[in-house]
Amino acid sequence: MTQVSRHPLSKPLEEKLHLLFRKVLADLRNEKDVADFLDDILSPTEKIMLGKRLAIAILIEKGYDHRTIHSILHVSLTTVSTIHYWLKNRGTGYRNVISRIVRNEEWNNILSKIADDFESITKPGKHAYYPKIPKEPTSADIL
Repeated sequence: MTQVSRHPLSKPLEEKLHLLFRKVLADLRNEKDVADFLDDILSPTEKIMLGKRLAIAILIEKGYDHRTIHSILHVSLTTVSTIHYWLKNRGTGYRNVISRIVRNEEWNNILSKIADDFESITKPGKHAYYPKIPKEPTSADIL
């Protein structure tokens, strides 16, 4: 779990660190450089957490309901609600990234593969959170 020191930084120093971090990210030129940097700076848990946040935002934008997102990504409903709130009330960064994903053919291929994975685990009987849905009762079942 990520932690922040109990000893806060001064606001000017915090702002300078944020600026440095943004500039470093903006200067990375290719996927390998980004991957190398993120592998060095983030723990495996932090990478998963950030990936899930982006996936939550994408799924919300695609119209998935909160419970389905919760079940697919194994995140809390609070996390889904928080991302939904952020998208609705602020979310400029999320919307910017999501619109780029939608316009980019390579990303659309990745999203399509992810969507296939989502659909395969959300079919009735394929996922612990999605038990088989009983068939509509027929007159024979009622009698």
